[in-house]
Amino acid sequence: MRVALLFSVLFGLPAFAHITWAQDTWPELEGDYLGQAVPGTTPQVFAPGLISLEGERELNSVFSPDGRIFMFSRVVDGNFKIFFSFRRRDGSWQEPRMAPVSKTFPGHREVDMAFSPDGDWLYFISDRPLKGYSLERYNIWRSRITSDGLHDPEPLGAHINGPGHELYPMLVGDGSLYFSAVRDDSIGARDSYRAQYADGEFEAPVNLGPGINSEVDEGDIYVSPDESYIIHVASGRADGLGDGDLYISFRQADGTWSKGVNMGPEINTPGIDYCPMVTPDGKYFFFTRGNDIMWVDAQILEAYRGR
Repeated sequence: MRVALLFSVLFGLPAFAHITWAQDTWPELEGDYLGQAVPGTTPQVFAPGLISLEGERELNSVFSPDGRIFMFSRVVDGNFKIFFSFRRRDGSWQEPRMAPVSKTFPGHREVDMAFSPDGDWLYFISDRPLKGYSLERYNIWRSRITSDGLHDPEPLGAHINGPGHELYPMLVGDGSLYFSAVRDDSIGARDSYRAQYADGEFEAPVNLGPGINSEVDEGDIYVSPDESYIIHVASGRADGLGDGDLYISFRQADGTWSKGVNMGPEINTPGIDYCPMVTPDGKYFFFTRGNDIMWVDAQILEAYRGR
């Protein structure tokens, strides 16, 4: 990740005036993960009063490949906006601020961020105007990261951005793209897809099949860099515990995905649990529960293998 060249672009932007922090000033936070005490195998709210604020809605949780930028989304004036906190060279973390890509169209929404494995691109979804598409439709966009900073976002091609919503882009180790959408070959309402990356382009998306998708809504798909497991959200399944549950599937020897296992009351609640993400170092599993960002030791994931 080109942290040095992002510094001039991301650092020093004005903070949001409407947010009241738990402290009079942003505290000195040092160390990995914004200096927070790491959790065990019981999920905890991430950075309460700092990132997860009382009375606010936060979701998503994305670290850059080198762990020095933390991005999340917050609802501002009814719209999702991307925020970030940057780890300075002295090891301290700056106060969260709105990312430049969320300032261009104030009345529109940006959410569901993901870094490319090499750190050269920031992917996200937005309902900003796009020629040929109706408003209020989420499409996948990306901004290149260069020595000039974050470039103006560009949409992915029409074979990725279809007529409906495209949600929750996720890049894996070989650069391939996972996302969720409603397509002609969808098994249910919304399915998850994979687009192979080859020769600098994304190929036609392929439905992940019945191991992941079902007759109900699927989405918010996290895939490990080596594509050995998937965590995703499903709503309305018979074994569901709430409005939206997290499920985990493992890749089998024949290349197919095992049937998704509900992650149970250890993770899921009667409300909605969504936005799964594992830190680039593989140590911690982040997700969103209701309006708060949660985290837990990623070793909990192995408990679901073979269930």
